[in-house]
Amino acid sequence: MTDKSQLPHLLKLLDDNSPSVREHVLQQIVSFGPGIEAELEQLEHVLTDRQRTMLRTALAAEREAVTRREAWRAWPMLQDENEKLETAFDLLAQFQYNWTPPIRLSDLLDELASSFLISGRPLDPLGLSRFLFITKKFKGDIEDYHNPLNSNLVHVIQERKGIPITLTCVFVLVGSRVGLDIQGCNVPGHFLARAVVNKEEVLFDCFNRGRVFSKSDKVQLRASLPPQMLHVLGERASAETIISRVLRNMIEAYDEREDGKNSAMARGLLRELQQAAHV
Repeated sequence: MTDKSQLPHLLKLLDDNSPSVREHVLQQIVSFGPGIEAELEQLEHVLTDRQRTMLRTALAAEREAVTRREAWRAWPMLQDENEKLETAFDLLAQFQYNWTPPIRLSDLLDELASSFLISGRPLDPLGLSRFLFITKKFKGDIEDYHNPLNSNLVHVIQERKGIPITLTCVFVLVGSRVGLDIQGCNVPGHFLARAVVNKEEVLFDCFNRGRVFSKSDKVQLRASLPPQMLHVLGERASAETIISRVLRNMIEAYDEREDGKNSAMARGLLRELQQAAHV
């Protein structure tokens, strides 16, 4: 880290003609931490209006980032699994949209839940599945499967398509709003949903229009899993498990696009989650 004695020199570089130099200088100044604002107050008399605006914008963005990082570290401490899941997806949307999603995730989920309740579909997991995957036409994104935004629930709901895990999470979170207990099923390679309907466990493939597994499908699925993984079929995937898997998908998608900045962002979030939750 640059010594604070270099601050007057750094401030002069804010007037450099190169945008990359100015950006690098702002990053160095911000990296001094919270105490930098007091240091800058002492140099207020030498700052130009342009420098003052640049610094205020950069410091405000840093405070915003710190607040969201604190929220990211806090969500695993929530008690309700679905609240944890929705909070984490809301934060992921903010990170991916550079703090300003086009609409709140909660508003999108509320609208889907309200529409379902007045749709006339049965108030059970099968009814909700048909509402989402037939009436609303949610489906798997076959054309652009590895789009990083397929891990973003705001994007998935607006576009009506996504990958298995995010489509399942839409199903889970809308279900939670209307009193249905729908759970994620952490099957390797193809995330599923599970629920009890008429006292019978039902598996849903949300990537394929909410296809319900037949008895033979379940037998084949069990046969395809190694013995040490069979337990996932009878367990609720925790919010931490789901979000860890989502972040790994994001990392893979960003790496495929050679987007080092966002890949590093996702890796950092995964690392913090692993430290907090021991996933």
